[in-house]
Amino acid sequence: MLSVRQLAQRLGCSRSMVRKAINDGLLKARKVHPTLWAIEVDQRDLAVFCAKLEHLKKVRRERSERMRLLWRTGKLRTKRRKRVEVVERWKRPTVVTIGQGIYSRSTPIHWLSGGEGEAACPVCASRLQIK
Repeated sequence: MLSVRQLAQRLGCSRSMVRKAINDGLLKARKVHPTLWAIEVDQRDLAVFCAKLEHLKKVRRERSERMRLLWRTGKLRTKRRKRVEVVERWKRPTVVTIGQGIYSRSTPIHWLSGGEGEAACPVCASRLQIK
């Protein structure tokens, strides 16, 4: 009987890989403590798990070599950050409109310095201050 840590050290893999094998049913284990698993070492199950580890190691090595080759030949490039340009933070309204449909009347707004604008009411011509 081995713990998760002991088996991981013996096989040269991570503890999370051993825990995943227990959850998947590849290794038989029973819980001794809320945080401790006791793994029953069956040679057949252990051989299947070792074969899976070897396959993963081989696949990762091949992928690494493929990526290295793509990088050397120039077919793989770094990700470029998207450049965002802020043209206008907010747009000021250009006209004041009163009414709806064919009854609507509008007049332009004259923006002054300091963020305030002036306009005249299109109906009664009284002075409007816009902030």
